[in-house]
This record gives sequence, C-alpha cells and structure tokens, in this order.
Amino acid sequence: MLGARVATLALGVVVSALIARSLSPEERGMYYIAVTFALTAIALGHLSVEQAQTALWPDTSRRAVLTANSVPLGLCIGAAAALAALAVAGVLRNVANLPDMWMVAMACAGVPLSMAVLYANNIAFLSDRAQLVAAVMLLGMGFQCLSLIVLGVSGRLTAYSVVVIWTIAAGVSLIVLIGGRNALVGRRADLASALTTCAMGVRFHPGSAAAYLLQRSDVFLLNALAGHRQVGIYSLAVTLAEMSRLVIDVVWQVTLSRQLDEKDRDAAGDTVRIIRLMVVLAIASALIAIGLTSVLVVPVYGHAYATAHQLLVLLLPGILLAGASRPAATYLLGSRSSRIIVYPSVAALILNIGLIVVLIPVWGAAGCAVATGVAYAALAVCQVTLFIRVTGISGRLLLPRVSDFAEITGRLRAASQ
Repeated sequence: MLGARVATLALGVVVSALIARSLSPEERGMYYIAVTFALTAIALGHLSVEQAQTALWPDTSRRAVLTANSVPLGLCIGAAAALAALAVAGVLRNVANLPDMWMVAMACAGVPLSMAVLYANNIAFLSDRAQLVAAVMLLGMGFQCLSLIVLGVSGRLTAYSVVVIWTIAAGVSLIVLIGGRNALVGRRADLASALTTCAMGVRFHPGSAAAYLLQRSDVFLLNALAGHRQVGIYSLAVTLAEMSRLVIDVVWQVTLSRQLDEKDRDAAGDTVRIIRLMVVLAIASALIAIGLTSVLVVPVYGHAYATAHQLLVLLLPGILLAGASRPAATYLLGSRSSRIIVYPSVAALILNIGLIVVLIPVWGAAGCAVATGVAYAALAVCQVTLFIRVTGISGRLLLPRVSDFAEITGRLRAASQ
C-alpha cells in the first residue's frame, strides 16, 4: 500500500507541476474551484455511509451485504448529490465566484463515480484488501497523468480539459474496483440493509460534513474574498501539505481492520501504539516536506508559485497533527456515539471560518493558512482528549518514545535488505 501511495505521489507531483507550468495561477484556481466544488458535493452528500460501514463492520453477519451495497449505493446517492450541487451552483455562481457552469457540470458528472469508489474503497480497507485500493489508485492516477502529459505536450492543456480528465479518471477507478476480485459481485444489493446503513450514517454526517468543510472552506472563502489567483497559489500549498501526509494516511488506512477487529481484546492499546507511531512519522514528514519544498517549489512549479512554500510551512503542523489523531477518531467511532464524533468537527469548522473571515483581509492567503492550521490542531487536540477520557489511558502514553524511533528505523533497515 505504501509503495502504491508513493508511486501515486510521484505521479501527482508530475501532474501538479505540468498543470502549474501549463496554466496561469488564475486558470489553476478556476479548475481547482470546479473540482473542489464537486468534492464538496461528495462530502456533503455521502451521508457518512462509509462511517456507518465502519461502525457496523464488527458485526460479521453484516459484512457481505455491506460489501454488495457499496457500489450501487454510491452511484444512487452520488447522482442525487450531483443534481443538488448543480442547482446550488446555478443559484450561487456569482456570489461564490464560481467558474464557467459547463466546467462545474463536468466536474459534478464525476460525483456518482467518485462516491461509489469512496464506499467500495472503505469496504476494501475494512476487509484487509489494501492491495485492491492500491491498484485503483495507481491505475486512476496513471490514466490522469498520461492524459495530461499528452495534452500538455501537444499544447492543448486547459483548465476545462483538466476537469474532464479528472472525471474520467474516477470512472477508470470504478471499473478497476468492479472488475477486481473484491466480492462486489455474486450477491444482490439489499435495500433494507442499505436504508439501515444510511440511517446510521446520517447520525454521524454532521461531523463528517464539518470535517470536510474544515478542509475546503478555506479555499471557497479565499476565492470569494481574494480571487482565483490567490486560490491558485494557496491550492498548491494545500496539495503539497496533503502529499506530505502520505505515510501517516497509509498507516491509518491499513490499521483500520485491526482497530475494528472484534477478536482484538486490546483495541485501545493498539490505538495508543498506532498514534505514537503516527506522531513519529508526522514529525519526520514535516521536516522532509519543509526541506524539499524550500528548494524545489520554484524550479518545479515556476516563480509565480514561489510563496507556496511559506503557506505550506503555516499549514503543515495542523494538517499533520490532524492526520496523526485519526486513529483516536476511529476508536471513538467504534462506540457508535454520534456526539463525540460530530461536536469536535463542528467546533473546529466554526473556529476555522471565524479566523478566516478575520485574517484574510489582513494577511491574505497567509491568514487563511494560519486559520486553517490552528483549526486542524484544535480538532486533533479535541479528538485525543476525548479518547483519553473514554479509555482512561494516560496522555503520556501517546507521546513517542526512543524505542518507537528505534523500531521504525529497524523495520526500514530490514525492509531494505
């Protein structure tokens, strides 16, 4: 899984560099807003079905039907979300400074496809089939990268074509999922079970929607208050920051099945060890990302994006802390209590919006980065605090030890031999 994510990261760097070199910051901002609008439709419309899948997964009698329902449910809910998004875009286009409606419509066409991939990928992780998700990521990103290279070399790369390729890539990923050995075929979807899953998901959904808006509200507010050019530069910093979270995201994903395994009698203890590991990886990721971007942003992306490095430095601590705290959130999700999932995300979103409205007029994109970093850090602290209260575990046990660093380096040396 890590190898696939590293390969995907490399392809993503190629894609982002090609787009930056072919499009102006303003054009990059336009395509980024269109895609982000579609991703927001997914985040607000997915009804937290994947969280319900995670909460229900320990019940082994439900696993087969949860798997069978994943793709059909994703396509149906995704289609409804896409239509709702287009209606909202028609009303708010001028207020939100959205790009051309055809561009927005093409991005929304990928919503049902991406929603189905989201649900099915979550099932693959829960059933410990990370290799399937790895294949989906590689082939989807490979198609996207190759297509953009062809258009870039031929001089036909535009903001609109980037959005079209993004949508088609979602379809390629879904085809890989359906065609793989993933047990999605062989059993019919069950409507009653689908409704049960959706009903449980709706309980968690305010928290899930708030968590996503925490990730993307900064882009929309910056676009409305400062314009496409600022978004183009800021979005590069966001992309680089999210790329730097690669390793800790992989660790969280591949340990999902262990955290939720009903045979594991020490889920809290496992969560503590995973959090310590992820804190170590977050520190290493931050140092590497800051060092590399300080020398590579201008040569790779051009002088127009030079300030992206400073924005990355402001964003990175909060983003990595939020990533490292995700095992705590997963453990809390297992309790099936919607309040401890919803309240922290909603509070962090409110904090983020308040800080953004105050700081963007003063510091522009830098103020947006500070506000978002602080909100991410606040969410991480809140999730870890709740985990400590629920489990009774001492907070000191979550701090990395010398033995954790030694274990990681030892395993890396063993893997390289």
